[in-house]
Amino acid sequence: MNLQPANVPRWLLTRFNAIYTDPPHYEASYYGPVNALLTTYFPPVDGFLVKPQTRLRQPPQPGGRTSTDSQGQQVGTFDNDGNPDFLVSIGSGQLHHDIPLLIYELKKEDYSTTIAGAQMDRYVVWAKEYQRQIAQHRDVWAVLVIGSESYTYFLPANSADIIAYDVLVNTTGPEIMMLLQSIRTNA
Repeated sequence: MNLQPANVPRWLLTRFNAIYTDPPHYEASYYGPVNALLTTYFPPVDGFLVKPQTRLRQPPQPGGRTSTDSQGQQVGTFDNDGNPDFLVSIGSGQLHHDIPLLIYELKKEDYSTTIAGAQMDRYVVWAKEYQRQIAQHRDVWAVLVIGSESYTYFLPANSADIIAYDVLVNTTGPEIMMLLQSIRTNA
């Protein structure tokens, strides 16, 4: 897509600074500002869909319960399916044709990186399985936000690799903004 750079409102960046200065007690306090940030970069008018608390289904098991997810995959239905805080997709007028681009998981400032990392690993494995099953291969990115710092993961479409970047970046710093713009532009 040939899109203009996103313009993040100043008030939103000020809100993030307020959250970093005085971290909220509840993880849910991050959801509104992050949703605003993601919809700034990925607005519906440009063909994107930001899905909050979307359910990530696992591959079906032989003889197990199955369903069809919003990407048109045949999936298993389990009680331990993942629910990342946000999934950014290329939207579609059809129920089962969305194409995932970005998984965004949020944790409050003092959350365990070990526990959050294990949860993120499940989401990344789901994304790799999705990439393996679909005909239209797309790169998928994942961002794990823990307060004011973020970890990023890259899942190239035509490779079994999962690249986890161990360098922490500021959750609203230039690295994340450039990553979001790149995903937007290359969708």
